[in-house]
Parts: sequence; C-alpha cells; structure tokens
Amino acid sequence: MGPLLVTAHMQGPVTGAPFLDGLLGFVAAQRLGLVAGFGPLQDVAIPIEREPAGRFYLASSPQVSWDQREQRYIHRRFPLHEAQMLGDAKLRRVHIGAGACRSYRIPGDVAWAKGDAIRWWCVGDKVSIEGHLIEVRYLGKRRAVGRGIVDRWEVEPCEPWPGFPVTREGQPLRPLPLDWPDLAEDVGTGYHVLSPPYYRHTDEVLCAVP
Repeated sequence: MGPLLVTAHMQGPVTGAPFLDGLLGFVAAQRLGLVAGFGPLQDVAIPIEREPAGRFYLASSPQVSWDQREQRYIHRRFPLHEAQMLGDAKLRRVHIGAGACRSYRIPGDVAWAKGDAIRWWCVGDKVSIEGHLIEVRYLGKRRAVGRGIVDRWEVEPCEPWPGFPVTREGQPLRPLPLDWPDLAEDVGTGYHVLSPPYYRHTDEVLCAVP
C-alpha cells in the first residue's frame, strides 16, 4: 500500500462523480455476484487502506473542476392516441397528470470536467486498483444514455503531504468524523455516510465535509 493519484480521463460530459472506495466496492461486489438491496449486507474487500479505527477508507472525494454545465431533460410523453386506439369501451378517461400514465419532463445537469479529468488521492495497492478499474467504463448517473464515458484510467504513485489523502491544510478532502485530528476550526459540517455502501442513508452521521 502506498500513496496514489488515480485519474479518470473522460470522453465527454458526466452526471456526478462517485467516491473511489464506493466504485471499487461496486466492482468487488459484482465479482462476487452480489446485488445491492438483496440479501444481507456483506463486507467486501477493496485494495484501499482503512484508517486506524476502521471507520472509513483512506481515499479522497472526487477532485474535479467543472469547466462547463448544461441542463438537459428526461422526457416521457404518455402515448395517448395509442391508448385510445387500443382501449375498449370501458376506457373513459386517461389521466396523464398523475399515476402510471403521468407524462413528465425532469431537468438534470450534465457537466464537463476541466481537462477532461476526475482525480482521487488514496493509500492503496496500485496493481490491484488498476485491475478493478479496468472494468469501469462509465462514471456517474445516466450511463445507459452514454454519459460519463471513461477514455482511460491512470494510477500513479504520488508525493504525500501532511494529512494525505483526506485533509490538506486542515480542510477535509472527504467526509470525516468530527474528532479527526488536525481539522481546521472553520470546517463545514453535514450528514454523510462514512464508508461504502453510500446508498445506506440510515448510516449517515454528522461529519466534517469539503
């Protein structure tokens, strides 16, 4: 295990960037045939070191500057004419404002990373992390419509600093317990899950956040 810089070189826009430990945990769970939400929760091993008390992995949040943003929409228009044609005499009304027949137009943001790069710092095993990430070709949400395409991954040793990889000059680079040493007095706080799986919102605790 050693200090590493992990970089995802992107091909285009992305909707959100995940935590590195969560991403590696997803790959490890897939290899074991585990599906989120089914069966008892299992602890899967990933090639990143845990902090001494074992509360979270020594990996930063995604570090990225967004160069450009654009609002796009998810549309669904109920096929009213087809329903009228296929419906029988009992079909009197189709309510397209609510329920299963509701039409919608939901806004959402896409963003382009500056330099087409999303980065994470971590303490981990370089070869094993590379072996996991080669299976990850997309990042973020709406991957099924082509967002978040990863052109290539780069995992390289880097020079650590005091607090690497979770703080820099007293500022958290990921959600941290409030008792974490060397945090600045003016850090922001919020509720967050400390360790994967991050979808378990019942595990949220008050943290120091970036």
